[in-house]
Amino acid sequence: MKNILLLIALVAGLPAYADHPGDRLDEVMAQKEPAFTAVDLNELPALGLLGPDGEPLDLESLSDQVVVLSFVPSDCGQPCADQQALLEKVRGGVNSSPMLDMVTFLVVTDASDPVPGPIAKNVVIARAQEPIENLIDQYRAIAPDHPEAPLVHVIARGNRHAGVFAGSGFRHINMILYVNGLTNAH
Repeated sequence: MKNILLLIALVAGLPAYADHPGDRLDEVMAQKEPAFTAVDLNELPALGLLGPDGEPLDLESLSDQVVVLSFVPSDCGQPCADQQALLEKVRGGVNSSPMLDMVTFLVVTDASDPVPGPIAKNVVIARAQEPIENLIDQYRAIAPDHPEAPLVHVIARGNRHAGVFAGSGFRHINMILYVNGLTNAH
């Protein structure tokens, strides 16, 4: 309930979003969030993942979801920890709304405990079948403007790579609003 009230208060406090940007979602987010980069790619690098059950996992199996993809290599340290703490706030906002069943948070890691807090039902922790650094490099090439920061890739339904949020300096409400815009897109 607390998260719902916080989300309502934050959305009410952002009149620029009151007109629901629709087709201009990327443009509006780029104006509002310096850590955001619009991507709009239909072809994504293959991930080659194993899901929590040890079975192969690919983005095709999540094509009906908005996927918030992050990488947490064991040697990332504080930058990834800070980003995952921020993503926990994003999950709180998303999961206290009707978006819960429309959004999957996919964490690719080789670390033993990559996600702070309890694991929500829409969080999938996956392991790379190849060195995680190879996957990170392939996905970093999509948004090369942020060479050092860990990146969060937001993938719209249908596996269209929509945008990237860099580091842990973005406002979590901006990612919540972006994900909401993608869940509302047809």
